[in-house]
Amino acid sequence: MVSHAGPSGLALFLLYCMGPLLSVHMAPVGNDLQVMIIELWDSSKKLLENYRNNENGLPPSTSNTLPALAFASDCQRPHGFNGSAALPYFQAIRPLLEDKSVIDKIIDQLSKTKLPRGPEVEVSLPTASFEEKRFTLAVLHKFYDCMKSLYQAVRASVKQG
Repeated sequence: MVSHAGPSGLALFLLYCMGPLLSVHMAPVGNDLQVMIIELWDSSKKLLENYRNNENGLPPSTSNTLPALAFASDCQRPHGFNGSAALPYFQAIRPLLEDKSVIDKIIDQLSKTKLPRGPEVEVSLPTASFEEKRFTLAVLHKFYDCMKSLYQAVRASVKQG
């Protein structure tokens, strides 16, 4: 509803409505986003493999133990990928991983796709060590599956175009 507060009220209303649309244009597009998705897929694959090799006693896949992660919906459309949803999970599990260079690369890439006005999400880790490891593996596995799906979509669009 628009208030009759004059031109400043209208300007604020338009800024509020147009802000998200304008912020989308700040996100990477085209080839930049395709390269980013390829790099994220490669990094997620390395991180998942390294974690599986370093953590013994965990089931091969615990991705079904987590509720639907917020970033799962972004895995179907590479042109609309938003790292804002996955970023808090990686920031939360970063202290638990030995391979800081790979996770830092993932966090950096996800930060580039983050919408400036997106909601801040805080991820709570389980307190028990084994549950913490299962949670970390589940996040890595879900993100790898997501990036694999996006990678395949990018490859298909390159073949078509």
